[in-house]
Amino acid sequence: MPIYLIGLSHRSAPIETREQLSFSNKELKAALCTLIQRPEVDEAALLHTCNRTELYLASLHRLTENQLASLLCLMRPEAMSKVRDHLYYGKDTEAVAHLFEVAAGIDSMVIGEYQVLGQVKEAYDTAGICNTIGSIFHALFRQAIVTGKRARTETEIGKGGFSVGHAAVELASSIFGSLAGKTVLILGAGKMSEITTRHLVSEGAPFVVVANRTYERAQELAGKLGGQAIQYQDFHHAVETADIIISSTAAPHPILRRDDLALIMRKRRGRSLFLIDIAMPRDIERSVETLDNVFLYDMDDLQDVVAESAQQRQAEVEKVKQIIREETAKFTEWFRIREAAPLLSRLKKRVNEIQEAELNRLREQLGEIGESQWRAIEAATRSMVRQVVRHPIVRIKQELAQSNGKCPEYSLLDAAEEIFGLEEPAVEGDHIVSDETTEESR
Repeated sequence: MPIYLIGLSHRSAPIETREQLSFSNKELKAALCTLIQRPEVDEAALLHTCNRTELYLASLHRLTENQLASLLCLMRPEAMSKVRDHLYYGKDTEAVAHLFEVAAGIDSMVIGEYQVLGQVKEAYDTAGICNTIGSIFHALFRQAIVTGKRARTETEIGKGGFSVGHAAVELASSIFGSLAGKTVLILGAGKMSEITTRHLVSEGAPFVVVANRTYERAQELAGKLGGQAIQYQDFHHAVETADIIISSTAAPHPILRRDDLALIMRKRRGRSLFLIDIAMPRDIERSVETLDNVFLYDMDDLQDVVAESAQQRQAEVEKVKQIIREETAKFTEWFRIREAAPLLSRLKKRVNEIQEAELNRLREQLGEIGESQWRAIEAATRSMVRQVVRHPIVRIKQELAQSNGKCPEYSLLDAAEEIFGLEEPAVEGDHIVSDETTEESR
């Protein structure tokens, strides 16, 4: 059963493109429930963060890139034309290794980012809740989590805990010089907001105001930071006195628009306003940056800040890649051996069917013969069949045992599947493709 990956991230697409495939938690669960109803999907998991949306699928059928793109955009069909050129794909070992790279933090915008491992766990848990994973993805995501933990315990890839929050603080410091005496307004009380604000406070920002749709959560975060909670509907008034705004809500549309901010800036009498939008989709209209004394930065703007950190961690990246190779090999070996079992069963079934058909034909041709003679014929044909398939089966098992988890481009298992005609039919849309169509596509 092939494993497929399709997605887009900060490496392949700008933020305005990534926003096209942004999901709330409720939408993400609905997407998984819809996907698992598709006949070409056997297992599915969606990994969604502020910088990536990736769909992992296990399917009994061979799926084209167009089919994968349609499945990814199932809940956002209107987004297809905007994201198509930014999508990347992976299959089997490539898909596995990519997931492990993500879990280990070396595919993140901030190399070594520790939050992404939790996001991989969350993707696994959500797929479990939605009943969209089986034995393959249980093993795959558990191995990914093991890989992420090894990367952080056996290397210094996460040393210092550099994160998007750190990057935002460095950017704020470069604008203001000192953060002493600056007021910080937090819009949204999620984990990313908390991490970023803690860094700002540690750098000297003395006063924090928190606005969140759930007031109790705003109070909880404000209490941790020694700040003040306000009702969400009052945040526009708080903008008038803030120096720095960190916005990371789950709103589907911008909550701070240019026209509103233009009115507020008049009341501020020229005081600079620093906006950090780390939401996905974005909370703040990009056009506000055309206003005087307004400095807006989103996730893509932080990439230059984190580039230096990535350079410093490059030696650790090589160590992490070795861990990823080891864990990918372990999973691939397990996966290949697991995948071999049904194919070898199909091979045995196929030759037994041929044997039975030929015996039935022979019985009709020979007419009446003695029972002892017939038993001898049956025994001879069974022995011939066993000898024909014995060597291929032994060689396939030997290759799997000696592969060290490597998945060759074309293996003995693939050869046996094709030579003995054991391929699973391909799928086009909701329909099974004929053998002729499958052959042509190859």
